[in-house]
Amino acid sequence: MHGRQFCTPHLVSTLGATPLERVVFDDRSIREGWFQDLLFKNPSLIPIDEVEEVFGPLVPVARELPTEAGPVDVVYVNPRGYITLVETKLFRNPEARREVVAQILDYASAMSSWTYQDFCYAVRLKRRIDDGRPTGPSTPIEGDDDPILPLVRDHPDFDEARFIDSVTKNLAQGRFLLLVAGDGIQHGVEQLADTLAAAPALGFTFALLEIALFKTGMADKAMVAQPRVLARTREIVRAVVELRAPLAPKDVTVKLPEVVYGDDGGKRRRLTEEAMFETISESLGEPVIEQFRGFLRECEKVGIEPEARGTSLSLFWYEPNTGRRFSFASIYAEGGVVDLRFVLHNYRKSGIDQKIGMEYVNAVAALVPGAKVRENFKEGKAWTRVFVNQREVSLADLMPKSTEWLQALATVIAKTEEGGASRREDA
Repeated sequence: MHGRQFCTPHLVSTLGATPLERVVFDDRSIREGWFQDLLFKNPSLIPIDEVEEVFGPLVPVARELPTEAGPVDVVYVNPRGYITLVETKLFRNPEARREVVAQILDYASAMSSWTYQDFCYAVRLKRRIDDGRPTGPSTPIEGDDDPILPLVRDHPDFDEARFIDSVTKNLAQGRFLLLVAGDGIQHGVEQLADTLAAAPALGFTFALLEIALFKTGMADKAMVAQPRVLARTREIVRAVVELRAPLAPKDVTVKLPEVVYGDDGGKRRRLTEEAMFETISESLGEPVIEQFRGFLRECEKVGIEPEARGTSLSLFWYEPNTGRRFSFASIYAEGGVVDLRFVLHNYRKSGIDQKIGMEYVNAVAALVPGAKVRENFKEGKAWTRVFVNQREVSLADLMPKSTEWLQALATVIAKTEEGGASRREDA
């Protein structure tokens, strides 16, 4: 833990700054059940956007959810059908050193054999246990009610059929967020997490979360919670194991899917990005996605940094002279729509000639027959979008011209960098 401790937060008021006292989890009044309940009732304590956005927002499903491998401390789901499993351990617990990682892997493995109906059954079983009702072998847990849907149904853009299909798929693929949360992550656990990437297993993302609590001294015993995701977050990729009968060692092969793109072993594809690709393929087809993957590999070679957040992926570039970030397109999961509205906005903020950005927008529009640039003005500022046949252009329109789009990106980057250098000299 040395070198990565929490700094002491201070309570600032007109009277000055008062350092807060950290709650010592060795105090037996702080138990793991209390810690579980804290996370279950307050999912915002988990900085999900820093781990993997596709799993947010977190909606609590159950505490101590029964599985064949034992009860999962906390289970969340989100309206898109992504499941998060949390194992909580207090620093004083010796299990926090190593067993906690193996434990959460066992839970994930057990749940990967479930159907959606099995998931519902487990939630109903847990509620029956909480209510003190019989749960023995002679007492079947029956019922057609779905205990999960009501938890997510009221969220915007919820689609019931898509949700059930997504949960089913994520269970079958073992595509979970596995989160070990505690008041202090032991060094041994962090080292063990490093070895997970080499294990041919489920398609999960693994993260370590520390939460420190501090006393405020207020009459209501309010505390300050300071969560922190460790830098050693790892993405684990599902392997395909092939067995042939009669079985011999040479007949066993393990195939790992591609997890990087770029000739130099570039960035890992995060689940947020993969989920977006899946949504796009539903409407545009897998061939378009494969073209898009290749296009992203080429984008990296010219300095573009693709970044997936939520339901969109942006093509970012950092101008070296001004340090400004430019977004040359945002691609949305629904329909693969390509949004160029923020191009001019970046130039306005940087002070670089907006004509460079406008030339790029026009160049992209020229790649699609019948496409036109529309400028919407708000507070005297132009926001550009490209339409064809009364709809915004999409990847289906641009992927056949991906080479030309890449050339337009290379050109706008060169001109923008030149403009940034001139601006710096003028300053």
